Amino acid sequence: MPRLLILGGTAEAAALARAVAGMDVVTSVAGRTAPPRLPGRVRVGGFGGAAGLEEFLRREAVDAVVDATHPFAARISAHAAAACAAAAVPRLMLLRPEWQPVTGDCWIEAADMDDAAARLPGLGRRALLAVGRQELAAFAAVTGVEFVVRLLAEAPPPLPACRVVVGRGPFLVE
Repeated sequence: MPRLLILGGTAEAAALARAVAGMDVVTSVAGRTAPPRLPGRVRVGGFGGAAGLEEFLRREAVDAVVDATHPFAARISAHAAAACAAAAVPRLMLLRPEWQPVTGDCWIEAADMDDAAARLPGLGRRALLAVGRQELAAFAAVTGVEFVVRLLAEAPPPLPACRVVVGRGPFLVE
């Protein structure tokens, strides 16, 4: 039976793992939250870069990889591309469609997190950050803005004077 490696951590990856239940599937998650309950084997933690992932693909005789990681997870996607190429393992990327503006939206685009942090003081007094823990450092020096930080799991407040909301979307407007 072919062995499938799903690089996960997203709702789409979990749905895929459930859809292929019965296959020889390994779902890999970063381990920043509690491991999900999924069919097949769940692997937690990093691979040690592209070389470590390549070694895993060879050792585990992986026949195909589905990269269903979060859009912020650019590093693992780059490592997967390199490892799959080196090990001659086919790779499929599951991409979320980009958000599109709709009537009533007010989008302010920023080049990166540092640019977003620099723009905030002129925009208002409160900001919701749902950007991922690794991106929060860019906002640490911002003053005059109260942050509401959405996290997936309980953790100490990641920024001074912030309020933490724990939860996993999708969320209703209410």
